[in-house]
Amino acid sequence: MNQNSLLNMSLKDSQKSDLVSFFHVVCNLKKVRRSGWIHKSNISSPESVADHSYSMCMMSMVLSEILNLDTEHIMIMANLHDLAESIVGDNMPDMISDDEKIIQESKAMREIISKLPDNLHVKYLDIWKEYVENKTVSSKFVHNIDKLEMALQAKEYERDGYSKQSLQVFLRSAADYISNDKFELVSEILLTMNRDSNKIRINPCQHSVDSQNNL
Repeated sequence: MNQNSLLNMSLKDSQKSDLVSFFHVVCNLKKVRRSGWIHKSNISSPESVADHSYSMCMMSMVLSEILNLDTEHIMIMANLHDLAESIVGDNMPDMISDDEKIIQESKAMREIISKLPDNLHVKYLDIWKEYVENKTVSSKFVHNIDKLEMALQAKEYERDGYSKQSLQVFLRSAADYISNDKFELVSEILLTMNRDSNKIRINPCQHSVDSQNNL
């Protein structure tokens, strides 16, 4: 799409209202807590689905670029992968059957994506379905990064003082899933993550204060 076509693009007032509704659904992911941390590790105020999605998108972007995959396609998929949870919530596997989960999330995604212009509606729904079916290189990669980000967050909680034992279930799940796929770099990042888990990390708050003092 060239610059002139972008400048000439116009939407009806109803379409603009639909976009605002869509963006509200996106923002609601900030309020949806990742339930696994609550029920399996007794973390009362864990990350939100939006927190997870942002971290996962950054990891997907960088690793996809390194592997020379279709980064634009993968970024869209990563952004969409948990969007349905804005409506249905983050249901753990023992709370709902796989079939029922797909039914609920498919219904929610159709409702959410219907707020977008027709061309995006079709494109994004197809990409989300591709993720769910998990048969393509892009979808398998995004599923791997989903697990890798979960392992990274488990390590973050471990550093924050939460029970190592209760967090092992997440680390084992990530290791089992990633080791059964063919993305060697993702496996190597997971191994490095586990090896370097005791290294000192930057304290974001202190780093911010130090940066301000140096101005």
